[in-house]
Amino acid sequence: MIQILGFISSFFLTNCNNNLSSIDNCRTINIKSESRMIKDVYMRYPFRIRLVDSILYIMDLHGTENFCHAFSYPQMEHISSYGKLGKGPNEFLDSENICFDQHEQLWVLDANRQKLVQIKQGIIHTEIDLNDKLIRTLDFTLYDDSTFLVPDYSGQFRFHIIDLKGNIIESRQKIPTEKKENEATSDIALAQAWRSFMDYNPKNGILAMATQLGEVMELYDVKQDTVIHIFKGAAGEPEYFYRGGFAIPNGIMGYSDIHVGDQYIYAVFWGRTFEDIRQSSVKFEGGKSIHIFDLHGNLIASLQLDRYITGFNIDETHHRIIALDANSDQPLIEFSIPAL
Repeated sequence: MIQILGFISSFFLTNCNNNLSSIDNCRTINIKSESRMIKDVYMRYPFRIRLVDSILYIMDLHGTENFCHAFSYPQMEHISSYGKLGKGPNEFLDSENICFDQHEQLWVLDANRQKLVQIKQGIIHTEIDLNDKLIRTLDFTLYDDSTFLVPDYSGQFRFHIIDLKGNIIESRQKIPTEKKENEATSDIALAQAWRSFMDYNPKNGILAMATQLGEVMELYDVKQDTVIHIFKGAAGEPEYFYRGGFAIPNGIMGYSDIHVGDQYIYAVFWGRTFEDIRQSSVKFEGGKSIHIFDLHGNLIASLQLDRYITGFNIDETHHRIIALDANSDQPLIEFSIPAL
């Protein structure tokens, strides 16, 4: 089950000072997991999880037959599997993320084929070929019924708004680096190093982007096209070496999943240095912390977990986390947390 996550996919709560940038300055909450049994379906690298009504969807990043599996919840009976691996029509070469639109229809990103695919009742309904101007899109989120938000990997912008034909409508913002420009690097390498996971909540209009390297959380008001806040924690900006036209990761592994809730923003944080990962005889995938931010981008708390997780689903109403431990043959776990 254990497999190191590829860099860029191919290349309670008590008084915290919101002006402080390090998690060390915030008190934390230790929470314990409860395992749930998944029957009949084996997953190599369970990576993303989404709960829609009474159906739980789990995406397997390295699926051998299918990339997405649906289960009844909480019974955990297997309903069906989607995203068949293959090179033929209606098949997928990979899956980087899954999202649901406002009509609760499933969308899947196939980065290798540069497609966004909508699945209705288990059948592919819509395929969108992403514009060739987009450099291998590795994440997406729904903006509204007719547009998506995707990261920019040219280094010229931070994200794009694209339409249902896969074309760029608008390009927004810049990578919020404070480091001086270096002639020995490139914009594309900088964008590689700043590869981020993203999520958007249409209720509050907030787009959040959390870096895979370093410790940076960016909040944007997409409707107003403004920066809400750029949080840089103790680990700071993504670190990398520039070699052969690519960004070679250095420093730490940062975030791996993010959710913008109605009340708070949540992100799984790894916080392990690449040196530690190289030297450790035991490899664990995932993070053991969930950083919690308010809607202004202030870090207010950290949940300390007893398991490593890669992806998670937050239920703010019932104060519940459903998460994935990719190191276990039974990866589905749940946490109960106090109200924030």
